[in-house]
Amino acid sequence: MLQQLAENIYYYEIPGVRSVTIAFIVGSGPVYEPDHLLGISHFIEHTAFRKTKKRTLRQIKLPIEQVGGILNAWTDKESTVYYAKVPSTFFKIAFDILRDMVFEPDFLEKNVELERKIILQEYYAEKEIPEQRLFNLFFEKLIDGPHSKSTIGTEESIRRISKEDLDSFHAEMYSPYNVKLIIAGNVNSEDMKILKSLNLDEGTKTAKHVSQLKEGIVCDKFEESQQVHFLFSHNGLPLSNEDALYPSMVLNTLLGSGMSSLLFEKIREKKGFVYDISTNNIQSKEWGVFSVYAATSKENTEKLSKELFDLFKNFKLTKKLFDYGKNRLLGSLELVTESTSALTSLYIQYVANELPVRTIDDIIERVKSVTEAQVMDAFEMMIRGQWSLAYVTPDDELKIENDDIRV
Repeated sequence: MLQQLAENIYYYEIPGVRSVTIAFIVGSGPVYEPDHLLGISHFIEHTAFRKTKKRTLRQIKLPIEQVGGILNAWTDKESTVYYAKVPSTFFKIAFDILRDMVFEPDFLEKNVELERKIILQEYYAEKEIPEQRLFNLFFEKLIDGPHSKSTIGTEESIRRISKEDLDSFHAEMYSPYNVKLIIAGNVNSEDMKILKSLNLDEGTKTAKHVSQLKEGIVCDKFEESQQVHFLFSHNGLPLSNEDALYPSMVLNTLLGSGMSSLLFEKIREKKGFVYDISTNNIQSKEWGVFSVYAATSKENTEKLSKELFDLFKNFKLTKKLFDYGKNRLLGSLELVTESTSALTSLYIQYVANELPVRTIDDIIERVKSVTEAQVMDAFEMMIRGQWSLAYVTPDDELKIENDDIRV
């Protein structure tokens, strides 16, 4: 059962499990960064693992890892998330470590320089991965707005960021009111009393930003790639549009989730054009993009594109396909209820985007109520019309025009 314990603090109790997942969500990401400090949210996330005011690197990691737990963090366009999963009996230790990392990091000069080297290696590594180049190309060239900014930053900004910059940006962005906490699992009431020491209702919080998809076809030539990687994209639905949100989830599932989905069966199993093909909703509170990812050999590129858009143009929602999408989505939601980490990930999306926090039972009931007509309405919004395309190729640009990717 989901409970809001205090301002910005949520607890989902799962009786009977022996683990707990804890996540601090900070409203800090590249959408809020000045260009000359691009990547600073990611830099702070990295460096927070090195030292806090009370703990050394070893004292941060060892207490969680020595009991089989997981300690990690990530930065996306609008948020930085610090999380841990541990046996329930170690909840207080994991909570205290995460709280230190979020609110009391100690950015020593030597640690800043060490992390700068590591982040630069991460930056260079991304340049060698075709899929990463593809998504970087998509955001940089086809998104109009602050979400086009790189999470990791540029080589120049990574080299420029200083200890003083980290201290200043952390003080500005890690205000208690800009931080949210989600706990999922089974924690005894005595251990939960530690939350009384946490006050997340003071200070300021960041405002949500809006971006939009641009029309066009953009290419990145990367000779080391063995395949052509495609990301077809179309205006999607924002998370705040709840009337259309759940039908869009069913549509996404029936089109591109699992080996029985429409695109997998038609384009991989029957045509053999790809090894994998999938769909995804890239969503924030006030904007969204629906995308199709696929990779294929050069000789199949135009066949793949034609087959995909012929499927969309001739799409018919059969009862069999509708039932597959709805039942698969419902089943995946049921499975979420048994995993503390999966539940936390689900609620991060709601909490980070300041949406009404639905219980998992409420979400399931809303999916159950989705009709075939509503899915077709979502299809009209998410599929019909002009698409955009980003692709990475080892050879010359492809002969694909805007008219070829219009439904």
